[in-house]
Parts: sequence; structure tokens; C-alpha cells
Amino acid sequence: MTDADVEPRVLLIDLENSVGAVRPRRRVPLARVEALLAAAGPVHHAVAGYGGADLADDPTASTLAELGVAALRVAPAPDAAEEVLLAHARRVHASLGCRAFVLASADRRFAELAELGRLELVAWEGQPVAARLEQAAHRVCRVPRPTGGAAVAGEAVEEGGAGLPDTSVGNGPAVPPVGRIVRGGDARLVLTAVLAGVGVGLGQRLAEMLLRRR
Repeated sequence: MTDADVEPRVLLIDLENSVGAVRPRRRVPLARVEALLAAAGPVHHAVAGYGGADLADDPTASTLAELGVAALRVAPAPDAAEEVLLAHARRVHASLGCRAFVLASADRRFAELAELGRLELVAWEGQPVAARLEQAAHRVCRVPRPTGGAAVAGEAVEEGGAGLPDTSVGNGPAVPPVGRIVRGGDARLVLTAVLAGVGVGLGQRLAEMLLRRR
């Protein structure tokens, strides 16, 4: 079987429903779109529908372009993103004969894609999916939502400044940084350090007194 014999598949991403709003610091949305692309597998092309009012300032478009996903941007309105994605599906069905669609969304409106052919659904683990859509899908693929690790760590650093420094020395106990509220085990560590310092000071004082007497 050659590539020409393989029926083209199109990935439709309902961006706000499946990924969330893309901010200028876009590491998390970037990781989520990458995960959806990987879960979808080989496709003829991928498009993402979303609403946006400011054409001059659209970080979403550059994020999608970086991943090779075409942006279908519409003016913000109820069901606007769903409508533009459904219109695209009907267009490629008529022009390319496409009868296989991979959908990243949980919205019930997309159940009508099953009328055009095969409908595969990509959803996050634990994501609520409309019953009508899940019943219409020929296949449902659940994937872990990328929410942790380096992506979120980098996001937190950019949003809130540099992380707390590592103040531990060697293999000894870590000393809490200045300004940090001390609780629980940290309090015990601080108390131990204080007592140890007091003990050393008293020992030195006693030694000096003994030497003077001699």
C-alpha cells in the first residue's frame, strides 16, 4: 500500500476546549498541542479553531505555526470555534474526499462529524466528554494531560521570579532561606543549629576560664 492509497486524516483541535487559552508565556499550551499531535498520529494536516479579537497581538498563531498547525481564528462568539472547525471538515470532505477526522474536543456539537466518515476522539485522562460525542466516536484515545515537569516549572519562574536558592552545604541539613516562614521539620533544624552554636560558644568560654586560672 502506498501513501496515495492511505485515506487522509485531518486533526481538528478545539483550542480553548481542549488546550486552554494561550498566553504570551506559552510553554504549557505548547506542550499540550504537541501531546495532541503525537496522540493523533500521521495526519494530512492539523487545524486549530479559536476566538480572538486582536489581530495585531496574537501569540496563539505563532505558537501553532511553530508546530505546523494551521490557525482558524474567528471573532469571539458562542460556538464560533466549533462552527469554523465543522466548516473546515465539510470543506475537506467535499474537496479531498476526506472521511477520517481526529478531534481534540469534548463538545457535543462535533458528534455530527460521524456523518462524514470515521471519527476518532483524543481526550485527556479524566476530561469530561459529552456523552453524545463519545457515543458517536469510532475510537476514543485518552492521553495524560501535560501539566507538570519542566514546562510548568519554567512557567512558574517566569510568572513569579527566580526560584528559591539551594542553601544546603555538603551533606549537612539545609538552612531555610531568609524571609521564609519556618514550620515543622525546618523549625527543628533551626533549633538544633542554634543549640549547637550555643554549645560551641559555652565550650570556648569555659576553656578560656580554665586557662586563666592556670
